[in-house]
Amino acid sequence: MLLLILFPMYWIIITALKTIPETYLYPPTFLPASLNFEAFAKVWTYGNFSRMFSNSLIVSLSSTLLSIVLASLAAYGFSRFKFKGNKFVLFIFLFTQMVPAILLLLPYFIMMRKLNLINTYPALIFAYTSFSLPFCTWMLKGFFDSIPVDIDESALIDGCNRFQALVRVVFPLALPGIAATTLFGFLVAWNHYLFSMGLTTTPAMYTLPVGIASFNGEFRVAWNEMMAGAIIASLPALILYLLLQKWFVKGLTAGAVKG
Repeated sequence: MLLLILFPMYWIIITALKTIPETYLYPPTFLPASLNFEAFAKVWTYGNFSRMFSNSLIVSLSSTLLSIVLASLAAYGFSRFKFKGNKFVLFIFLFTQMVPAILLLLPYFIMMRKLNLINTYPALIFAYTSFSLPFCTWMLKGFFDSIPVDIDESALIDGCNRFQALVRVVFPLALPGIAATTLFGFLVAWNHYLFSMGLTTTPAMYTLPVGIASFNGEFRVAWNEMMAGAIIASLPALILYLLLQKWFVKGLTAGAVKG
């Protein structure tokens, strides 16, 4: 199983280090004839690739931050307050995840056009946020449910209001869940091709998935450049995972009890 998982990653790396003629050899070579980093330089200077990289960062970080803030408030409300229609609203949240993204593109496009937001950052940020927010809310609600309500009540007795109890007590205990949800929200925006292609009209506003797909030309496919672009595109997600990794295994009950 480990071989099946790692081999595609290995193939991406060695293809990025090959020359274009070598990528078309048959049978294929499992090691490049020589280490060739030319594809990485060509990709970074190709067209608007560096601009697409910055576009992806801006859109992904903004939508992730917005998703986490809204999902945290919504999940805490669903977890701590019981109101009429609670389960039905949660079911609607879950139902939205069953709708393919392609069916949402046209309604998104119509709304953004009427708001004069086509080909802007807000169009992509709002689209990605609305797409990932329901599942982020479900994820965080599960983590908030695992935190005893007694901890909230103790914070309220000590003088905190509801918002202070959420920020000072519940959030620190839910950091592993927030970290996992942050990574999910970031990957949704970072890897999404459809909305970027449908809600932007100029190459200057494209994101990385669209930029990498552009290496698929009419008469040939620049496999080494496409794989080099894929490696560059994977770095921010890898860095974010390394930064959040400790919260996946640490802090589940940190702060719940003294010592």
